[in-house]
Amino acid sequence: MSSTRLARHARRAGLVPAAVLAIGLVATACAQTDVPESLPGPTTPTTAEAAAPPETPDCDPATVTQSLRPDAAAQAAATSGDLPAGSYMATIQERGRLRVAVDTSTMLFSIVDPRDGRFSGFDVDIAEEVAAALFGEATQETLELVAVPKSERVNVLLGEGAVDMVADTFTITCGRDADIDFSSVYFQSAQRLLVREDDPATSIAEFAANGGRACAPTGSTSIDNMNALPDPPEIVDAPSQGACLVLLQQGRVEGISTDDTILAGMVAQDPTLKVVGDGLSEEPYGLGLPPGHPEWVRYVNAVLENVRASGRWDQLYDTWFADHLGDRPPPEPSYRG
Repeated sequence: MSSTRLARHARRAGLVPAAVLAIGLVATACAQTDVPESLPGPTTPTTAEAAAPPETPDCDPATVTQSLRPDAAAQAAATSGDLPAGSYMATIQERGRLRVAVDTSTMLFSIVDPRDGRFSGFDVDIAEEVAAALFGEATQETLELVAVPKSERVNVLLGEGAVDMVADTFTITCGRDADIDFSSVYFQSAQRLLVREDDPATSIAEFAANGGRACAPTGSTSIDNMNALPDPPEIVDAPSQGACLVLLQQGRVEGISTDDTILAGMVAQDPTLKVVGDGLSEEPYGLGLPPGHPEWVRYVNAVLENVRASGRWDQLYDTWFADHLGDRPPPEPSYRG
């Protein structure tokens, strides 16, 4: 890991009321994720099953990943740091910090060290790139990382001023796009299956035929994709990816099905596991953004363009994934408007 990696600390900063914070910490404890008390909690409990948003009839899944094109104004702002007065970016700059929702237990993407509350991972680094564009550098003062469970990623973007961005392996779907905005795709993954090394299954179909139980996070597209199979396995939902790993290690499920990049992180933690089968679906990750601020979407996309063009994306990928997934180029952005 680079010696220049910045210290990242989550700060409460009055984001949620104390009563809600207590609920969030209990929910995190249920997920068996060790999170320091200094971390802010989610805005609502996450133990109840969350229904996926309905697909919208005017949304084409083939084009849903098209985001707003970074225009000349956005490109200039992202490069110079001179932000248009009254813009969403100017509001963040005046506040003095960018608030980004991340996960606490997705190895390689976003994980928190319970000893000191520091976050690290690819998604954390991408959040730092946006903060650095806004403030000149990303520090614990200019970048506030907020621990939010995956089932609450849409809700925190709809809450007034709760967070400015979600950087958390967030697959772009029609249902989600109906409620929030997304950046261009900054990472492409595919859903596969994680099992023990001695499991004979070589595909999710064999796994299901053998009576395997597969875990996936509550409210995730991973559950939808498995349910769409002709013969899906028995599905067990849990509040987080980390909770699924605990269930597998305890023998309460036989597998985990989610994005291959996330599964690679689990193998990095536990080499007695392996990833099997072909991809069930493509998982295009976007940065989740609050609705109604097109200038913010264009600005974030301009930052991502700079990250790709400068070679920074390749550096980050090599740091976190090259050893586990081999070489991979950054995904090509797709725009509208």
